Amino acid sequence: MNKENLLTKAPKRFTDKINPVFLILGAWFLVNFLQAAFTGLFDDEALFWLYGEKLNWGYYEHPPMVGLMIRAGYELIHNELGLRLFFVIASTVSLYLLMVLARVKNYLLFACLVFSALIMHIGGFIAAPDIPLMLFILLYFLIYKKYLENDNVWISILWGFIMAGMIYSKYNGILVIFFTILSNFQLFKKRSFYIAALSAIFFFVPHIIWSFQNDHPTIYYHLIERTFNSPDHLRYFFEFILGQIGIYGPLISLFFFWFTFSYKPTNLFERSLKFSGVGILLFFLVYTFRGPVESNWTLPAFMPMIILTYKALENKIRLHKIIAYLALVSVILFIFFRIYLVYDFLGLPRKTINLSELHYWNEWAQVMEKKAAGRPVVILNSYQRASKYSFYSKHTAYSLDEFDNHRTQFYYWSDMEKNLQGKKVFIIQFMSWLKIPGGDSYLGRNGITTYYGYSDRFVSFYHIPLKIKDYELKFPANSTVKIPVRIINPDKQPLRFNLDTNQRSLLVYHLFKDEAFVLDQKPATDITSMVIPGAYADTSITIKTPEKPGKYYFWVSIKTGWLPSARNDNIHVMEIY
Repeated sequence: MNKENLLTKAPKRFTDKINPVFLILGAWFLVNFLQAAFTGLFDDEALFWLYGEKLNWGYYEHPPMVGLMIRAGYELIHNELGLRLFFVIASTVSLYLLMVLARVKNYLLFACLVFSALIMHIGGFIAAPDIPLMLFILLYFLIYKKYLENDNVWISILWGFIMAGMIYSKYNGILVIFFTILSNFQLFKKRSFYIAALSAIFFFVPHIIWSFQNDHPTIYYHLIERTFNSPDHLRYFFEFILGQIGIYGPLISLFFFWFTFSYKPTNLFERSLKFSGVGILLFFLVYTFRGPVESNWTLPAFMPMIILTYKALENKIRLHKIIAYLALVSVILFIFFRIYLVYDFLGLPRKTINLSELHYWNEWAQVMEKKAAGRPVVILNSYQRASKYSFYSKHTAYSLDEFDNHRTQFYYWSDMEKNLQGKKVFIIQFMSWLKIPGGDSYLGRNGITTYYGYSDRFVSFYHIPLKIKDYELKFPANSTVKIPVRIINPDKQPLRFNLDTNQRSLLVYHLFKDEAFVLDQKPATDITSMVIPGAYADTSITIKTPEKPGKYYFWVSIKTGWLPSARNDNIHVMEIY
C-alpha cells in the first residue's frame, strides 16, 4: 500500500471541492476581520490613530504609512474595525503574495507553517507599521524577481516606488534593500538599478524634507535616546533569542531557523531571500550589544524565512506529519489566545498576564470625560492613554512628556499645549507619588488607578526646546561649574515665563548613571521673569558635579509650579574625572 502522509494528500481532497487559495485567504480574512472588530485597542494603536487624524510626512517614532492606512479605514467605519480594516486587507494580500513567491503546491504544509507563527496572528489584524511593511516587503521581492528577468525602465521605477513604500512603512525595511544588494553586486553594473535607486529617493523626498525640518527626531530617538543607558547587553542578547523563538512560534520556530540557515539558493532571487533572512537576524543579534531589540523588528527577515522554509520542506515528506501535529497544537493555543484578547475569561492577575491595555478603556474615557465637565484634558507622561482618551471620548487630550521619559509625538504637536495656557484644565496622571493639588483617584475595572485633579490656570513650557551646543561636558569631580544654556523661542511672539507668578519656572538639571538618577529635577536657575522677544536667549546654570568619576548622562529641563519638569533638552554625555 502506498503510504501518503497527511500533508501530501490533504490538498487533493480540498481541491476536489474548493480552491485552497480561496479557502486559506477567506478563512484568514474572516478570522482577522472579527478579531479586529471585537478586540480593544492596543496602546500604540490609539497613538497611530492620532497619526491618521493629524496626517504628516513623518512622526517622532515612525514614518507615515501607518497613519495613512488608519485614516483610510476610519473614514469608512468610525470604530476599532475601521481603524484596522486596511491592515486586515493588507495581511490577507500578504498571505497571497507569500503563496505566489513560494510557488505553493502543498497548501496544507504552507498553512501549517504560517499559522504556527505568533507574529502572523498578531500581524493579521493589529494596526501597526509592521503590517504595511510586510506587504511592501513581499511586493519588493515580487518586483525584484521580475526585475531579474527583465530590467526595463518601468520595472525599475516600480521597484524604486516599492522600496520607498517599505521605508515609508517602517525604517528597518531598508535592511532588505541592503542585503539584496549584498547578495548581488552585479546590480552596480546595471543602469536600471540606478534608475530604481533614484526613483526610491525621489518618492522618499517628502519624508527627508520633513526630517530636516524637525531636526531628525526619528534618527535621534532610535539611535540615541532609546539606547543611551543600555548596559545589560547579555540580557538583551538572550531576550532577543527567546523573543525570536516566541514570535516565530514556540513549537515550530526551530524549523524556520534551521532551514533558512541551511537552504542552498539555486538562483539570484533565492540568494536575496537567504541574505535577507539570515542577514537581518544576525544584524539585530549584533545590535543587542548596543541596546535592547524588540522581537518584531525582525519581521523583514521572517517573510523570506517562510518562503525558504516551505521550499526546503516541500519534498521532505517524513517531516510533514510532525509539522502537522505541531501546527495543530499551535493553532489551538492561538485560538484561545485570540479569544482571550477579546474576553478575559481566565481572570488572571495583572502580574501574570497583563491585558489591561485592551479592556474597559471606553468606560474609563467616559468616566474621565464626565469628571472633566467640559474642560480640556491634560495627561501626564502617558501618550498612549492620552491617545485612548481621544479615541474613545472623541475629545483630544494632550500628553506632557516628562523629564524621565523619551519625547513623544505630542512634543511636535505643540499647538495643542499652547492652546491650553492660562485655561482651566482637567489633569490626569497614573503615578501614586505625584499628587495633583486637590486631586482624587479612580480605580477602573481593568485594575488601573487614575489620579486626577483640576487646574484653574494651567501654565506649562513642555514644548520649549533647550540646547547646550558646542560645549564639552568634561569636568573634575566635586566641583562647581557653569554650563551655558540656550532657550529657544519657537514662536513669532515673545516668550514669557511669568504667565502666573504663583507658578514659578525654573531651569533644573538631571544626572543619570547605571540605570538610576544621581540627581533629578535639581533646581538651578529661576527664569520666571525672563522674556524672550526673539528666536532665542542665552543663559546658564551652575551645577555641582558628582564626587565619583565616570560617565554620566545629563540634560536640562524647565519645571513650572507643581508639574514635573519637562523633556526639553537632548541627552548629553558628561565625563567626570
